[in-house]
Amino acid sequence: MNQHPITAEEKVVVALISLCGNEIVGRTRFQKQAYLLDRCGADFGFRFDYHHYGPYSFALADGWVDARAEQRITIEERLGRYSIRYSIFRTPESTEPPNSIGKLPAETARKLLDKMQEVSDIVLELAATIAFFRADGYDEREAVKETRERKSIKAENGRLEKAQRFLQEIGLPGGVAAA
Repeated sequence: MNQHPITAEEKVVVALISLCGNEIVGRTRFQKQAYLLDRCGADFGFRFDYHHYGPYSFALADGWVDARAEQRITIEERLGRYSIRYSIFRTPESTEPPNSIGKLPAETARKLLDKMQEVSDIVLELAATIAFFRADGYDEREAVKETRERKSIKAENGRLEKAQRFLQEIGLPGGVAAA
């Protein structure tokens, strides 16, 4: 293993996986959890752009590539339903849990991540997208409306409302106003 100084991105990647019980399933979930932690005060300093599934950080993705290359994590690729690829990110069992992740104490982050584990990938994606639009200056109603328009099928069956309630539970503005 060619050791190099661990980057901020790698630290976040390893810490996030560690705080999730040494495993995160799915790139989308990984990105959305990181984004929501960032919005909850972790303040990673990464740029998040709107991408196919909502907020996405290329720096974070670079971090998991580097952490994998340095054998700090493993990434297992699998085929899921409809032959769609997904990734399983793991840290070794011996990985020491961090004291903090970004500017959040580990215990605070762990509680937030536990709440994130309670919602489906789609609800998490919708919540992160609403939060992204709120951070971009949209008011609550506009953020929900924009999310509903961009993700109309995913927003059905009460999932958008669940995403709004979830944002309230974790202390982020997202509102419950009808769009």
